[in-house]
Amino acid sequence: RDDAFWSDGTPITAADVKFVIDATANPDIPSPRRNNTRNIAAVNVIDDKTFEIQLSRATCVVWSDFINFRIVPSAQFAADFSDVTTNPLNTDPTVSGGPYILEEYRPGEFQRYSANPNYWGGAPSIPTLVNRVIEDPAVVLQAIQAGEIDYASLRGDEFEQLADTSRLNFAAFPQNNVSFLALNWVDPSNPQPAYDANGNLVEQTPHPIFSDVRVRRAIAMAWNKADVLETLGGETGGTLIASSVLPSLTWAVNPDIQPYPFDPEAAAALLDEAGWVINPSTGIREKDGMPLAFEITYSDLLAYFETIALVSQDYFRQLGMDVTVTKLEWATFLNEVFLGQRFDVAVLSNSGPNPPDPDSLARGLTYSRNDIPGSGGNVVSYVNPDYDALLDAASTVPGCDPAERAALYYQIQQIQHEDVVYDFILSPNLIQIMSNRVSGFEPGPWWGLYGFTQHVNEWSIGG
Repeated sequence: RDDAFWSDGTPITAADVKFVIDATANPDIPSPRRNNTRNIAAVNVIDDKTFEIQLSRATCVVWSDFINFRIVPSAQFAADFSDVTTNPLNTDPTVSGGPYILEEYRPGEFQRYSANPNYWGGAPSIPTLVNRVIEDPAVVLQAIQAGEIDYASLRGDEFEQLADTSRLNFAAFPQNNVSFLALNWVDPSNPQPAYDANGNLVEQTPHPIFSDVRVRRAIAMAWNKADVLETLGGETGGTLIASSVLPSLTWAVNPDIQPYPFDPEAAAALLDEAGWVINPSTGIREKDGMPLAFEITYSDLLAYFETIALVSQDYFRQLGMDVTVTKLEWATFLNEVFLGQRFDVAVLSNSGPNPPDPDSLARGLTYSRNDIPGSGGNVVSYVNPDYDALLDAASTVPGCDPAERAALYYQIQQIQHEDVVYDFILSPNLIQIMSNRVSGFEPGPWWGLYGFTQHVNEWSIGG
């Protein structure tokens, strides 16, 4: 668009688009989105407002790959990407291409935004937005009921606690997100990429517990995941899942794959078969003198992560496992666990793009080329060349016929299930709440892409 400018008056250009994609593809930049650049051969700037993306191969997931890139003012960054991770603009984005400009940021308290009068979509009618940070859900509910805040996103159980919704507009949508226990397949003391610099497969030391599929299957059957869903409001709060394919992608969900049943007797039998037997003197399972002891790590990012950790710990202990739980601040968890791959079991969630495609989550979480400590999403180090080939085939079906793609994703889900690549738990719902004094708010399933502020420049406030 010729009328698209950054808030400092400089135009938004094709060079800004190229910068972001090239930086993401750069192996020296620890970006978890590098997988989104895998099909890109080159990004060419034609003129200030036109760019061309050359693909290395035909792909059915081009939009889901590209749509989640966030364009930045490239003139504010070093051309060689040397300050991409350290630039002050990352945490103090004083230049904006959107309808609002950040004016004040107090970590843990609020962000204050002022309207951008030069926004290409039209100057917002609401001059100021304040995004308050309220960690306690009870306080959020009180603030909604008292009219102290106009918007909040709630879990199902929180929404059910609202006593009066007469002054609210609301809608529930499945999140483009899956939650799971990540069971590390390899030794967490020495994380390695699946492939070396020459493309050769790296032989990694197996995890002493979770490298055995019988143990992983026992874990999946040892605890009742419905307990977690109930704390989120039951069916209002989400859906139990059996794979990385989102329940909303009905065309790609294999109906024959169901979540592992809660069956502690079968789980105990699998552990016995794998050689982990109860020591009568301690009540803890052992194998060759080694106790079945491990740590579940989770972050403070979402409250229900703690629920998952504590509920699963309780069930695992009942079967003779010595389980500890550790809560980490999100930044530490991100670096040590998600990026660092230093964990036994981790409580995780992952979000796909909008519009969703079954390739995104499956590839991000399970493709062997994404087993890269520091940037890859395959945090459990799952390596299966035949599985990788299915993923590649499903994303390159000639003509992108949904039926042909679905048949391949059915096979992909079957392998995920049999190998217990992850112990999948649920896909949560998000309930968006807005005061009815705000006009123009249109809740929708695109929350993961735009946030709740899509079309925010069209909002207005009544009485």
